[in-house]
Amino acid sequence: MVEAKRRIFKPKLETKVRREEFQKVSALAAMEGKTKSEIVRDAVLFYLAAKEDEAYRARESVLAQELEGMTNRICAMLARQGRQVGAVFEMTYANMSRTAEGKAAFEAAVTTANQKMARSVQKDERDLVEAMKKAAKP
Repeated sequence: MVEAKRRIFKPKLETKVRREEFQKVSALAAMEGKTKSEIVRDAVLFYLAAKEDEAYRARESVLAQELEGMTNRICAMLARQGRQVGAVFEMTYANMSRTAEGKAAFEAAVTTANQKMARSVQKDERDLVEAMKKAAKP
């Protein structure tokens, strides 16, 4: 049984150009050892790739703006929380510092809290470094 040949769809694209443009394409084809069709095909593909890249950059720009907006909102929330924690800190210190024992207890609590936070941040940093290493592996 003889298999039928599969037809490959190769659409044809035609256009008209001015004589000067045609001569430039001819000269470039001769210089590069290509056909005029290859030169025009390369030019069309280059143009399409540039347009795709332009669209990608526009989408990327929108995403970057959204990300910046989210970052600003998170920073504003953290700043508000920091001010609130600072107010609670000041009120607690004002009440506890009236006695030597209260002041010592307050300072001990601050030291313990700082140490716990430092350990937590260090762990988070290590986890982030490991995640980045995994993401960067090919």
